[in-house]
Amino acid sequence: MGPIVCLLCVVGVMTTNAAPGQQPPALQDLAKLRANPLSGLHNVTLQEDANFGFPSGGQVQHVVSLQAVWSFPVGKDWSLIAYPIGSFISQPALEPGESEVNGLGNTVLTALLTPKETGTLIWGAGPVLVIPTTTDRELGSDLWAAGPALALFVQPDPWTVGVLLENAWSFAGSGSGKINAFEAQYFLTYNLPRDWFVESNATITADWEADKADRWTVPVGGGFGNVFTIGSQSVSPSVQAFYNAVSPRSGPDWSVSFALQLLFPE
Repeated sequence: MGPIVCLLCVVGVMTTNAAPGQQPPALQDLAKLRANPLSGLHNVTLQEDANFGFPSGGQVQHVVSLQAVWSFPVGKDWSLIAYPIGSFISQPALEPGESEVNGLGNTVLTALLTPKETGTLIWGAGPVLVIPTTTDRELGSDLWAAGPALALFVQPDPWTVGVLLENAWSFAGSGSGKINAFEAQYFLTYNLPRDWFVESNATITADWEADKADRWTVPVGGGFGNVFTIGSQSVSPSVQAFYNAVSPRSGPDWSVSFALQLLFPE
């Protein structure tokens, strides 16, 4: 499934379902809200990552993910931010003689409790749960895992700077191999005139169960995007490219990410 096909399919559905007569909020406000998952802006993102050089030169792994950020009121002073991610993976053969593997990856659900009124520092804390929805052992563990999550953001105009920190440990399931995995998803966005933005949004990972040489993945790079409307629906397409400055020996060398974000103000 190529990125252009994915984006066109979503745009078609989105345009058909756009409600007539609705006026979206100012795009410059949406551009700032979309950069911060704790802002309360509801959004759904379709993303395709092409990981080059995985598991060896000349091969490409494709990961198509569906992500959502949705807020729910908790009393008058708090909000619960639900951040689920599901994925479909097309993975080339890991060894000579093996075949390509296609199927679902594991589902990750992060839930963050955040105050509605904040100061300079915007924060949220809660659990992360890894649900073993994978359809093939090559695409992910078949164990349940959970752990703590913490998000920290600041937004000195026109910047948004933040990080989502998580660590999950396996606790149930019949599969082999323990899970002890750390993730630091970083957010760095600079809003430009005419509702454009440049950003770097990627995830540093560490597998504490792996050998030291295969433990860390550290992507470095970024890209750009825009916020506009189709009918009454606000959307934000973007593209980014990353070089893995540190990666496991069998990990990808670099990657390109295409994303289309649908924005739903309350």
